[in-house]
Amino acid sequence: VKDVQVGDVLLMEPGDLLAVDGIILKSHNITCDESSATGESDAMKKDPIEHCYVISGSKVLDGSGCMLVTAVGPNSFFGKTMMAMREASPEETPLQIKLDHLAESIAKLGMAAAIAMLMSLVVKYFVQAALSEEPFPSGADIFSDMVKIVIQAITIVVVAVPEGLPMAVTLALAYATTQMLKDNNLVRVLSACETMGNATTVCSDKTGTLTQNKMTVVEGTLSLMPFTSLDGTKAWKNEVRPEVAQVIIEGIALNSSAFEDKDEKGNLAFIGSKTESALLGFIKFLGASYSNIRSDIKVVKMYPFSSAKKTMSCVVEVPEGREKYRLYVKGASEIVLRSCTHYIDSEGETRSLDDNARARFEQIISQYADKALRTIALSYRDVSSSEFKKFNDEEAPDAKLICLGVVGIQDPLRPGVVESVRDFAKAGVTVRMITGDNIQTARAIAKNAGILIKGGLAMTGPEFRALSKEDQTEAVKRLQVLARSSPTDKTIVVRRLQELGEVVAVTGDGTNDGPALKMADVGFSMGITGTEVAKEASAIVLM
Repeated sequence: VKDVQVGDVLLMEPGDLLAVDGIILKSHNITCDESSATGESDAMKKDPIEHCYVISGSKVLDGSGCMLVTAVGPNSFFGKTMMAMREASPEETPLQIKLDHLAESIAKLGMAAAIAMLMSLVVKYFVQAALSEEPFPSGADIFSDMVKIVIQAITIVVVAVPEGLPMAVTLALAYATTQMLKDNNLVRVLSACETMGNATTVCSDKTGTLTQNKMTVVEGTLSLMPFTSLDGTKAWKNEVRPEVAQVIIEGIALNSSAFEDKDEKGNLAFIGSKTESALLGFIKFLGASYSNIRSDIKVVKMYPFSSAKKTMSCVVEVPEGREKYRLYVKGASEIVLRSCTHYIDSEGETRSLDDNARARFEQIISQYADKALRTIALSYRDVSSSEFKKFNDEEAPDAKLICLGVVGIQDPLRPGVVESVRDFAKAGVTVRMITGDNIQTARAIAKNAGILIKGGLAMTGPEFRALSKEDQTEAVKRLQVLARSSPTDKTIVVRRLQELGEVVAVTGDGTNDGPALKMADVGFSMGITGTEVAKEASAIVLM
């Protein structure tokens, strides 16, 4: 990375983590994951014309190509975020403010007592000297006695100042950090221990913090047999006909460009489109091996995902069967369903897709969409040798398909999120979601987590940014969801809340969360999934 300069041309391959900004020069279906940099969970398609900008911190999911480097170091998106964190000045914690106020009050009280005692002792000294039968003291004696009186007054001032109090607090906090480490909380800033106990509001990122940043099949209807969770898929597999399940599994495994490999942390993970990774994870959960299927069945034609048609297709050789070839098609549910003429029912039989059946599928798709699930339809049809010869290499046929079903994909909530939000509410702490994702997905996730409740406000970053300072202050009181937010939007929200007297805690894991984590009274970053920027900006790292 240190050798890369502005003007260099970099090759891009799946799995690459980009450390510089640049412009796409050549793209073969390049898609990038920018969730750690922008909070946007959807994979971003890159091409040399419309979507040519690539930002540092993003990861290449699929495709290949090359880019022209336009910014490195502090001038890149990643670098600017790091510099913004340095600009945030540290603020005193609530306990420090209270201790300073207490010390100031005690000092004033001690000073007043010292002055009062000094005056009373001086008056007493001269009155006694005047009324005494002994001769009036000499100047040297008066000076010596006055020095003793002043020393007594100064002693009161010295004793009144609580010098040991700050040390006692520091020792208590140091002990607290060791105890918190046992609970997998790495405290980087000592004062954060007491600040988090005074938090009145929590501003949380969505992608990777509330959710797992791992697209997963959470619901589906395959062969007209529904399942409502990933755990329910095994029961579904036991009930569906084996040959139908095999067609579905083979279609997912073969009609995909994703693959499993070690990520940058050495853990096994699917590399490629998040949607395809979710589908491969689905069949892996069912006990199927995509690599064995790919080695056993030959793919003779592959049609990559087309943003225009919203579908991806492949043609494979059928080892046994009446026809020699089989076409698998997956993609946007409405578009694939439009190309289907038949479907597989719950008995495993092929039925004609009449108006009633089509309406049923459309209702299923609508239900999933209302839950902010990304719907993918799976379909296939057998192809004769004569028909296969007519296929061209550019565009796959999309007619007379047999619908296998629809699956709903979502980035699910982390375990325990709903319970944690409920506990915060009981403690009087308000939880707000600030994310770079779209407003529909943010609303759905916030409702599922219990963050967005009746009377709460959900809006986008550009809408919030366009408000005046006074309107922002009013809006932030009811704000529960801020979608499509930039790093600047997050810092503005934190600043407005602090101006209202709130003690703000911010949780995040992405590069875009860095400035807000730094500005917050206490920042929490995710130790496993968090970026280095987030960890550096936070006060506490959740291990």
